[in-house]
Order: sequence, then C-alpha cells, then structure tokens
Amino acid sequence: MTDSWACFLQRFSTPWLDALVYYITSLGSETFYILVLPAIYWLWNKRWGHRIAVVYLGSVYLNSVLKAVFHTPRPVPTDCARVMHPETGGGYSFPSGHAQGSTVFWGQTAIEMRRKAMWVAAVAAAVLISLSRIYLNVHWPVDVAGGILIGIVILRAYNILAAGWEYIRPPVWLRAALAVAIPLLGAILYRDPTTQMVLGFLMGFPLGSLIAEGRLEWDEHAPLAKQVVKFVLGMAGLMAVRYGLKMVFPEAPIWDVIRYGVAGMWVSLGAPYLFMRLKLRH
Repeated sequence: MTDSWACFLQRFSTPWLDALVYYITSLGSETFYILVLPAIYWLWNKRWGHRIAVVYLGSVYLNSVLKAVFHTPRPVPTDCARVMHPETGGGYSFPSGHAQGSTVFWGQTAIEMRRKAMWVAAVAAAVLISLSRIYLNVHWPVDVAGGILIGIVILRAYNILAAGWEYIRPPVWLRAALAVAIPLLGAILYRDPTTQMVLGFLMGFPLGSLIAEGRLEWDEHAPLAKQVVKFVLGMAGLMAVRYGLKMVFPEAPIWDVIRYGVAGMWVSLGAPYLFMRLKLRH
C-alpha cells in the first residue's frame, strides 16, 4: 500500500477545495442515507425505495464483515499527506464503505430509473465520493478500488436474485419468515454496533412493508407542500424512535436490534399510516 495518490491529490489542496471534498465525502455518510432512503420511499417511489434500501443495507452489513476479515489499518499522516476528517471513517480500512455504499446506492437508483442521465450521475457520484476518500487520506487506493468492485458484484447478484424472486412470487408467509430469518442468520454469523443497526432495520422494514402492502392503500405522491410535511413528520418520528427507545431500552445488543427493527417498521408502516390519516396525498 502506498500514499502516493494522496500525496499527489493533496498537492492541489486549498481551503476551499478541502471544504468541497469534505462535502462530497459527506454524500456517502450515514446521515445522508438516513435522510435520503426514507425520503425515496415516502415521497418518490415506494417500490424503488424498498429495493434501494434493502440492497444498500445488505451492502453495509457485508462491508462490516469484510473489514473484520481483512483487518487492514487506515493510512497515517506522512510528510506529504495529511489525514483529514478521520471521523468520517471508523474501524478498519478495506474495503472502503463510502466507495462500496455509493456504488450500490447510486447504481441501484440508476437501475430503477433506467435513464442514461441517471447512469452518468451515478458514475460521477461514485467516482467523486471514492476519490474524496483518497484525497482525505482516510483510505488506501486499493480500499476504494475494492469497494467499487464489491459494490458492482453486489448490484449484479441482488438484481439477479430480485428478478427470480419476483418471477416466483412467493407467498406472504414465506416472505415474512425470510424477513426475520435472514437478519437473524446474519446476527449469528457476525455482529457489531453497525450491523446490529442494519440487521434490525432489515428485519423491521420488510415486515412493515408487507403489512402496509396488504392493509394500507397509501400513495407516495402528493403536492409539494404535503411532501414537505410528510418528510418532516416522518423524520421526526424516526428520530423519536431511534433516540427515544435508546433511553428506554437496556444497554444490550438485542435491544439495539429491536430498536432499529421498530425504526424500520416506522419507515415502511407507521409513517405511511400517519400520512394516510392526515390525508397527505393527492
């Protein structure tokens, strides 16, 4: 591993460029996805939002597992390359979570939209976010390259499986059973604070979606003013569940999984039910 790429990119460093790169790398942050994934589901297209959220969260789980397997240390400051904003990356280095996550998120969004312009935007976003990690010297180039390649493999595998899943149209009971069994299996194989959050959400979100599919006739489309109200109310409820239950539940991994399971059900069932009751639709 070498820091030559970081040394080269930081030769162009200026205060405004440092700030710009920080904002670019923030597009691959946890905060970005917490805001955007529910927004896609609530406001744009619930089917697309469901698929994007599932493949992205599955990618986060796999990234945590791979980092634990490879145990690659992060870059350190050198004479020619600073480490900037180390708080944007935690744990081990390979593969880059930002590179892998942005490849999966933007790639799946482009797959759902099927527009050439969206593919251009997806490639640009993944490349810029990945380069920002090298510029900040929080990842080695091989971390970024590996993250992109793994993200592409995840996208390909997920969409092949999703196509087969839709073709066989499994019964509701099987879908519900797998929504519980797969995250539980993941927790048995590997668990850390990040994967506890992801696995809980991956359990609650599909279960809530199944109930909403059979019980709620809700429409994600609405006039702009109502969309703003939906987003504010939905996020307020999500934050109340995420942080409110943390104050109530004991400090234990199983309770973190349950807490994020409830958060997932809020996104796919609780918030849509609230939107219907308040008539926040066309």
